Amino acid sequence: MLKGKKMLLTFVASAALVGGVFAISQSKVDAKSYSKAVTKIAGNGNYAIYHNVSKKGPSGAFSNTKYFKHGQIQSKKYVSTKKGNFWYIIVDGRNVGWVSQNFFARNQISVAQDVSLVHNSNYSFPTRDAINYATDGQGTAINPDRVNVSHSSVSSSRAGTTKVDYSYGKAKASVNVTVRSDTNEGITSAGASVKSGPKAVHTWNGGSKGSSRNWNQAHGYRSETSSNSYSGNGMTLRTRLFQPRFVSLGYGQAANAMGQVGVIPEGITVNDGIFTASMYTSSSDSRGHLVSYNLNAIKSKYAAQNLTTMGWSTFRSYANNIKVSPYIKLGHGQSLGSSSSYIYVLANNNKTANSTASEEIMQVRKSDMKINKIWTVKTWNGSSAYPRYFHNATFVGDNTMYALFHNGGRHQYEYWKLTRNGDTWTPEEIGATQSNFVTGSPVQGFAYDSNHNQFYIGFNDYIFRVAANGTYKGSHHFNTRREIEGLSVSGSTLYTELAQRAELMTTSTK
Repeated sequence: MLKGKKMLLTFVASAALVGGVFAISQSKVDAKSYSKAVTKIAGNGNYAIYHNVSKKGPSGAFSNTKYFKHGQIQSKKYVSTKKGNFWYIIVDGRNVGWVSQNFFARNQISVAQDVSLVHNSNYSFPTRDAINYATDGQGTAINPDRVNVSHSSVSSSRAGTTKVDYSYGKAKASVNVTVRSDTNEGITSAGASVKSGPKAVHTWNGGSKGSSRNWNQAHGYRSETSSNSYSGNGMTLRTRLFQPRFVSLGYGQAANAMGQVGVIPEGITVNDGIFTASMYTSSSDSRGHLVSYNLNAIKSKYAAQNLTTMGWSTFRSYANNIKVSPYIKLGHGQSLGSSSSYIYVLANNNKTANSTASEEIMQVRKSDMKINKIWTVKTWNGSSAYPRYFHNATFVGDNTMYALFHNGGRHQYEYWKLTRNGDTWTPEEIGATQSNFVTGSPVQGFAYDSNHNQFYIGFNDYIFRVAANGTYKGSHHFNTRREIEGLSVSGSTLYTELAQRAELMTTSTK
């Protein structure tokens, strides 16, 4: 009995000596394993992927990291060899193989290239919001809250530039945070003519009351095998893409929130066949992941659900056409838009009531899914006494944001256009509707259709059409009992994301 206790103590001490990494004896090499997967960040180089590894090094090269560098990369073990450390990587939730530690971005901090703040005495910018990722000496992602910053926040009450330094171990980075000088930027007049609207309809309160056929315990949340078609008042939504439950390892397998990608979608944008969804582990998170699917290459409605079981060559192709961002600030994640080169996110706080605070616009590069630039904007009707804090917005191109504001006191919806010139964003109210549209549900999708100069507004399983000047054009009820989790228009197609399971639907604009 005493001998058994001694052996247990020796094992625990050994674990402590390697910082929580357990040494497991194998026939060829000692692998150091983690009980839960850590998140790895790819570097710029391309490296071979191997089937095997021994003390002498790797063997059995069969693929290359170039197909997987923009996926969600995780690992539970690595080995030390004469040729360096090699990690067994898991990409988008699927076991792949052994790669050199040199593949990872080690001792690096990635931040936005520039931060530009609107002058606002009622707001300070949290500087960690500019972090894309930080890594240790092995290329493992570190929670952004653990990064040291020279300024935890920068007040936007005084014009000027503040250099913010970031550090973690040997990793260092810096960014200039500039407060713009025009104290009147964002102050305007809400003078649009109010158009009459429909009587509000009542819908349910809370999460989805329905699901796709297999998204339930009885069917084990297994993949869908048949598409859907939902019609309402002359509009029909048809399945374009069922998305994976996770684009990572699933519940309880990741070491922290950075690792799990899914299962909660909040917003979408589609441009030129690139479909991007914001994904969260919890609906209360302000950081999450953007997941982009190249619909020009992904033709199947169903296959993306099966990343862990599809054939290897098919998986390699899919992984090459699915990109996952680092764990970045997205706010509520419902206000998205995109251009040919960038994804835009109004990273707001949907729990905030009408506030004088500024709101962050994140410009994310499509090429590597990292934040490129951050602006803050404000919209006040005459003064700070009458702010417009937007919970819903969309972007058209690189210089235009359309935003939706619910003026609950007046039972109106207001439509705003913010136009960028350089770093300045100028707001203009372009329309308003005298209606609450719906009771029981907040707005869950907002999109602009340039072909018809109109907005689509989603609430639970309703979609309303409203001209840009506020004229009501009609509504569509689909009786899915599933929440809408984002709307987007690209060309002549309206895209709608449904919850449980995440399902991208399409219809022609009208």
